[in-house]
Amino acid sequence: MTPIPVAFHWSGGKDSAHALGRLLADERYDVRCLLTTVHASKGESTVHGLPTALLRSQAEAIGLPLRVVELAGAGLDGYVEAMDAQARLLRAEGIAGFAFGDLEHSDVLRHKQAQFGPLGVEVIEPLWGMSPRECVEDFLTTGIQALIVVVDASVLGPSHLGVAVDRAFVDALPEGCDPCGEYGEFHTFVWDAPYFRDPVPFTRGGTERIERRIGTTSGVQEFAYWRLHLR
Repeated sequence: MTPIPVAFHWSGGKDSAHALGRLLADERYDVRCLLTTVHASKGESTVHGLPTALLRSQAEAIGLPLRVVELAGAGLDGYVEAMDAQARLLRAEGIAGFAFGDLEHSDVLRHKQAQFGPLGVEVIEPLWGMSPRECVEDFLTTGIQALIVVVDASVLGPSHLGVAVDRAFVDALPEGCDPCGEYGEFHTFVWDAPYFRDPVPFTRGGTERIERRIGTTSGVQEFAYWRLHLR
């Protein structure tokens, strides 16, 4: 059977790297490129805050081309429209599948199938069916090297920034913290993996506390994060 040509949505973090590793080992798929979204004004990824240069270094280490999709607005404004446009372009180029690193406990798969299915693009989720606990336990066996770059200040502190995602980190997470950080408790940067040609060089910069007021269905809520700058 001819492998399905696939584009992979790359965040630069641990779940993304975990999912890509599974996809690369699956003979049913042929990963043709990585795709990432960044804030045009900041030059960094939309969720993890990773510099575009580091995302390009990751792609180079993996050996796949990286398509950088720039969002003009703040937060994830314009994300759905940009991804829809990219899916149409990818389909025209022969890509038949769009892969992500989501876990089953969210309803994101249904939304993505509704968005990309009508375009003739199959949604592929290599981590689907795993609970957060199962996912992190499997991650710890992969050899992927990741460190913490962002934490929710209400859950973790600045001392967690730069810490490796390993057994000690997972076992020390406070009660109620999702072991995969699925609710935004922490975000990561992957600097090496068994399928990387070489480790990605990076430099640790300063730390920053970020406070935001975000409108939700429950009204305006205040959030605070600690972030480690990388370059």
